[in-house]
Amino acid sequence: MRPASIAFLALLMPLIAALPSPGAEASRTPRVNKLLYMYDFYYLPFSVEFREGRSVNDILPFLPGRFGEPGRLLTADELQQLDKEWNQIKAAWRTKSLLLSTAVASNKSVRVTQRIASHVIPFSRSAFDTLSLDERIQINDVLKGKSPEIQAGFRQLRFLKSFLQPGDENRFAFFIISASWCESCREYRVLFEAYFKTFSDPGTALHSVVVTDPNEQIFESRLIKELFPNPAKYTHDSVPRFLAVETVNGRAVVHEEGEALMALYDRFFRQHRGYLDSKTSLFLPGRGLSSPGRGRLDPSSPAIGK
Repeated sequence: MRPASIAFLALLMPLIAALPSPGAEASRTPRVNKLLYMYDFYYLPFSVEFREGRSVNDILPFLPGRFGEPGRLLTADELQQLDKEWNQIKAAWRTKSLLLSTAVASNKSVRVTQRIASHVIPFSRSAFDTLSLDERIQINDVLKGKSPEIQAGFRQLRFLKSFLQPGDENRFAFFIISASWCESCREYRVLFEAYFKTFSDPGTALHSVVVTDPNEQIFESRLIKELFPNPAKYTHDSVPRFLAVETVNGRAVVHEEGEALMALYDRFFRQHRGYLDSKTSLFLPGRGLSSPGRGRLDPSSPAIGK
C-alpha cells in the first residue's frame, strides 16, 4: 500500500469510529417540528411564542402574558402590523447581507466572516466528489459489510465535513441548505447571518450551502438523499433544509432538520428572543396585550419553506 493510501486510511478510520451507533441515533427524540422552529427563528427579534396546533402544519402565534397572566393568540391585525414593521427592518438587513452579495463560484467556498461561510455546489455534487478515485475505492472497501445505516451516516458526515475548516471542528456547525431558486431560502440566509453577527458566539459557525438547481429537481436529487438519509424523522419535505454537526465526547453528532433548529434555538438563541421589541408598535409601553383575539399564520408567509 502506498504511503498516501496509509495516510488516508489513518484519517478515515477515526471518522467512521466517531459515527453514532444506529441504536444511539434511534434513541433520540424523533420528528421535531421543523416548521415550528422555523417560525421561532423567523420572529426571533420579537416576544412572540409559537405552539403547535392540531397538526404539524398548524402553528399558532401567542403573545406572552403580563404579570403572571396567560398568553393569548395574536389577532390577524396585530400579526399584519408586526409583519409590516418587520419587513422594513429586514429590508435593511438584505442590503448588508454578505451571503447575498458575495460572489461564489460553483464548487467553491468563501469565508465571509470568521464564523460564517458561503458555499455553492452543483446539483450533481455527492459526498465523495472531493476525493480521489483511490480514496473512494478505499472507502468502499472499509464500508463493505457495514450496515446501511452506518454507510448512510458516513456519507452524510463526510459530506458535511467537506465544507468545514479546521477552526470549525470544535464548534456547533449549523448548515442551511438552499436551492438556488428558493426565495424563502434567501430570506432565511439573511436572518441567520444577522443573528450570528448580532450574537457572536465563538462556539458556533454558520454555513450557507446553495445548490444550483435550474430545473427545480432538488427533492429528487442524490445530494438530498445523502445529506438527509432519515426521511421518517422529518416533519416537512421543504427547503430550506437544516443540519448541524458537533463533536460530543469524541463522537460526531449530526442534528437534522427540526432537531438541528431546536438545538440551535434552545442552546444559543432562545435567550435573545424579543431583542427588537422596542422597534415595533406592538410592544410599545402601555399597549394592551391581554385583550381577546385570535390569529393564524398565513400559509403564504416567507417563514414557510416551499
